[in-house]
Amino acid sequence: MELGVSYIPAHLPEHIKTDMHHLAEMGCTEVLFALQENHLHILTGALRFGAPIAKAQGLRPYTVIWGFANTFGGGRISKLMLDGTELWCQTEESIPYAQACLNNPKLAERFVELVALCRDHGYEGIFVDEPTKQECFCPHCREAFAAFAERDLTASQGTPEYAAFRARTVRDYTAAVCQRVKELDPQLMTITCVMPHDRDTWANVAAIPDLDVFGTDPYWLVSEGRMTLEQAVADAAEVKQICTEQGKRSQVWLNCWRIPAGREEEIYTGGRALAEVGCDSLYTWSYRGGLGTNEECDDPQRAWASVVRLYRELAGQG
Repeated sequence: MELGVSYIPAHLPEHIKTDMHHLAEMGCTEVLFALQENHLHILTGALRFGAPIAKAQGLRPYTVIWGFANTFGGGRISKLMLDGTELWCQTEESIPYAQACLNNPKLAERFVELVALCRDHGYEGIFVDEPTKQECFCPHCREAFAAFAERDLTASQGTPEYAAFRARTVRDYTAAVCQRVKELDPQLMTITCVMPHDRDTWANVAAIPDLDVFGTDPYWLVSEGRMTLEQAVADAAEVKQICTEQGKRSQVWLNCWRIPAGREEEIYTGGRALAEVGCDSLYTWSYRGGLGTNEECDDPQRAWASVVRLYRELAGQG
């Protein structure tokens, strides 16, 4: 089993070197650099130094454009959204808002431009972070829905056709991105994680020909969530089965962000249960319990200690 962690990076190489050494020492074989658009244009140290430093420690360096175009996941601070409105979603009343629309064909183009930049600096794969359904009514969505169902998009809300269209959009966007990445460089690894509440898209996304790794993030420890550990394990098992059927590598994510005080030990025990499912890789979000971010655990040091203990045991060090 490959072991990895998401790493919201420093820009100074000496700090990256210390962190990569720590990850390698605790048993990681891979690392996912969470590069925001700011890291690619202004705080460029992680882009320039990150991959070579990780490789020197024996880690395979992948990257996620974290918060890309304000679409998914955290870190939503997007230069693309500031530069113009051509990618923006729209409300039912055609009012634009600063999140990119998955049905806009230019979005995949912009994404792969950034992937090329990362590839040129040594990153070996790209992670498409939690593609999820949108409620967008821009001209691209309206045109795509008319071709899909021959009906008006706004008037179709709440119908099975509307739900199917939103799910298909997730698949189509992810497929377009992965295809462009492979056209750029067939050796680049393509990875995605689709959230449990989008499970109706899992099989279709995993079937994408140009996708290498499919996973999910059953974060049962998130305080506002209602998932149990048993459900998380079941989700990991379902992902493994889907990937076996589709000939893809499977991945499951462990929660080490916003962990409430007193539940840190559950990261270890729950992580053991997830690992026993036997997915091809286990990843944790995020490095050192999100210390210094708005995703920080109540006690980041105790939370991270549970991850370190888990990984060392899984790597045969414990």
